[in-house]
Amino acid sequence: MVEFKLENRKFVPFSQQAVHTTEATAVAGTKTAVSSKAENGLAETVPFFRVRYALPVPPCYTAKETAELTGIDYGVYIHNHSPGFEMLPNGDALAVYFSAPKGLTENDIATTFVQCRRRYGAEEWDMPELFFKTYGGNDQSGLLWQDGGKLWFFGGGRYMSDYVPFRIATSEDNGATWTFNVPKVEGAFKEYTAQPVTNAFRGNDGGIYVVTDAKGAQSMLWCSRDGGVTWRDMGGRTSARHSTIVPLDNSGTLLSIGGKNAGCEGWTPQNISRDYGRTWEEKTAAPFPILGSAQRPSLIRLQSGALLLVSDGYLIKKKIAPPASWNKSYNPFVAISKDNGKTWHYKELPYGLPHRERTMLPTLGYSTVRQAPDGTICVLATTSRPGYELEFNEEWIYSDSKDITPAVVSGKCMKTVEHYADGRKKAEWIGGTTVEGRYLLNGKCTDYYPSGRKQHEAVYDNGRKTGTEMLWNEDGTPVWKWQRDLKKGTATWTKYHANGKPAIVSTWNLNPVPRDLKTTMTYIGYEAQGPSTHYDEQGNVIARYIFDRGELVG
Repeated sequence: MVEFKLENRKFVPFSQQAVHTTEATAVAGTKTAVSSKAENGLAETVPFFRVRYALPVPPCYTAKETAELTGIDYGVYIHNHSPGFEMLPNGDALAVYFSAPKGLTENDIATTFVQCRRRYGAEEWDMPELFFKTYGGNDQSGLLWQDGGKLWFFGGGRYMSDYVPFRIATSEDNGATWTFNVPKVEGAFKEYTAQPVTNAFRGNDGGIYVVTDAKGAQSMLWCSRDGGVTWRDMGGRTSARHSTIVPLDNSGTLLSIGGKNAGCEGWTPQNISRDYGRTWEEKTAAPFPILGSAQRPSLIRLQSGALLLVSDGYLIKKKIAPPASWNKSYNPFVAISKDNGKTWHYKELPYGLPHRERTMLPTLGYSTVRQAPDGTICVLATTSRPGYELEFNEEWIYSDSKDITPAVVSGKCMKTVEHYADGRKKAEWIGGTTVEGRYLLNGKCTDYYPSGRKQHEAVYDNGRKTGTEMLWNEDGTPVWKWQRDLKKGTATWTKYHANGKPAIVSTWNLNPVPRDLKTTMTYIGYEAQGPSTHYDEQGNVIARYIFDRGELVG
């Protein structure tokens, strides 16, 4: 029998601590800068593009399970895949991956769900941590969806098809706390796979719709009309696994594109539904290359009203090139349509990383695209070493620019202060905007417990953490400490015992060069480099490990 419950944690993961609730600054970046430029008669926006590691090495696709040796949370394994990804009202980016240990299949009951957060205005992702684990069940394929003020998580997994199509967790405070529940399902369970894909949406009919895999090379929609308590299969099936589905209007017309293990005349298939997925029209060829295992497209509607799709230009694992009439790069791409998918404008996505099996063409793999409150577009890519994030604005898609935009605050920095309900100070931080309109933290950021004790403190230099960063328990004892040197591009991470003495001290490269690219270009991220020393509670050295470019070598 599968038992559904959250992992019982003694400590709250840092991803769920020091979470800011202020939303004003989350739209004070790009849009404010656009308005300011327009008032001064300048170009409305400046294109920008950024790339960063979304996960550290280890754990990602190393030869052994060594992440815990560096201080990373238990349950964070080498294979972090098929993520839920969302940009939150406070500007943070949140990802929930399913994580599988080396040597075990994705369907094994040892898998977990892992969370990771990038704070608004920060250039680095926090370290990954356990989100939850289903005892006796398989955790696989997450979906995050921001629905007004409520954040939804839908988590799939094998060996649960006799019970539910997914598990649900909801948060109304940007993922700081969660309410977990198991959905009720109307009707019979048939011909579906408990794997959510990338899209959920509200229909004009009041229903909540969630995309999951169906049987074989098909996808489907589940609908709830009572706020997510009860769900039913809409009945129709698309023509591909991992389909990405968005509404085209307010009357139930939907567009499905993708996903994998299916084709139409050499292209990826697309379908149209006129009735919220009860039925789907026969497939036609979308103007995008077919995809295979470990690949999926992702489609959203932007704030501007345009449709935006990200995908791969090459079927990686089977090494199948697109049709000859695809006269564009084999690299990942972004496509944007202002006429509901009738025509598309394409642009290659630069600085992608190769597939983990060292197929040398860059890939997005299992991609997810989202748009932040300030208009920034973010793409999370997985199945490479490691997973990475691309960040750009809509203007960049139409520009000739390919370069990474320098991230430098150009104007006056502003201090923001947040308070608890009783008026006591909760957090204070400093940030400003770049010439492109991006908001970056730039100065000291301090978070407080309700008692007034410090909870967390970091110093930022144009979005990058520098110097000392500390996380404390409420009694004032340290949980962990980072000591970063941005000039050298190195850092030391110390995890502490309950008595306040060091438990693990590991060293990291902050500007890694990807293993599988013939380049000297550095990425923003974390790669274990040098010693990781373990101590007992009395301060004695009990083990010492050496890492080189994320791999354990001694």
